[in-house]
Amino acid sequence: MAPETEFSMQVKSFSYERSWYGTYHRQRFFSMEKMDTHIGKMLGQGWQVLSQVAHSGHGRGLRPFAKRDTITIAFGKP
Repeated sequence: MAPETEFSMQVKSFSYERSWYGTYHRQRFFSMEKMDTHIGKMLGQGWQVLSQVAHSGHGRGLRPFAKRDTITIAFGKP
């Protein structure tokens, strides 16, 4: 029998919300980062995209608590 090897991976997941202008941002406490910029940083640091899921919500309009369009991306790093 082959010896068992242990495999561990770090996993991070981020959600990006669509703004009124059609761009997606990762919302933080005091700043908003564009999705493309953030994904580029993560890939540059050696992370790989594991999965991505899109959710189509209703535009905010005059409903501040309505669901918005979001994209969730999971990254993994061995």
